[in-house]
Amino acid sequence: MQRHSIYIIVILWSVCFLWGCSHSPEKQDTLILKDVETEKRVTYLCEQLQKKPDNLEMRIELGKIYLSEDMIEEATAQLEKAVNIDSKNVEGILLLSLAFQKLKKPKLIDAARLLESGSTIEPNNADIHLSLAQVYEELREDEKAISEFNHTVELSEDPATLISAHLGLMAIYKKSGQSEKANKEYEAAYKIYPGVEEIIKQAEISGITPAPRYAGDEFRHDDPLHPSLEERIRRAREEILKTSGE
Repeated sequence: MQRHSIYIIVILWSVCFLWGCSHSPEKQDTLILKDVETEKRVTYLCEQLQKKPDNLEMRIELGKIYLSEDMIEEATAQLEKAVNIDSKNVEGILLLSLAFQKLKKPKLIDAARLLESGSTIEPNNADIHLSLAQVYEELREDEKAISEFNHTVELSEDPATLISAHLGLMAIYKKSGQSEKANKEYEAAYKIYPGVEEIIKQAEISGITPAPRYAGDEFRHDDPLHPSLEERIRRAREEILKTSGE
């Protein structure tokens, strides 16, 4: 799950940003942001949070920007503050759990606990169940992961979310040698989006071949919780390849 890119910015706005946040808890000495408009927005958010540190919406927005810029430690700091402000804010919970997973040393147990709390707050939130399933799979708690993937399938109407869940189940069943179940999940994903066949070539469920190049950025800049369809499929494929030892 840790694959990203960072972009160079205009030097002038780097200087402005560092000056604007130089006396605040939001100070970052090596910020490198994507573009001038992003730089302006971060500067503004830093300045406002100095005045109103408990502004939840701004805190979450700043965390989302840092996530989209692959500034994971900075994102984690902001999102932890957001969750401390409102421990029942599901968007904050989802974003912080994502930040925990993307740290150099992922905090998977912390991410799982967060998402478990989120699932009690919004039990019908498919994003929470999908994220929790993926964390459980990373923790090798396959039975829990299967349960959460199935909850996702029951609750979601979003094609990309459903494909992620079906291919997550496929990966687990393939790993445990349950070929019939794995094939059923592949077929469910294919029914939703036949283009998945171009990404996961298979003559049979036990033999996944390398996929062709994929399209899409890892995150839509404005929504790190909902990557593009191609990116979600790519992630699922990588999990499948990893569990199959390829």
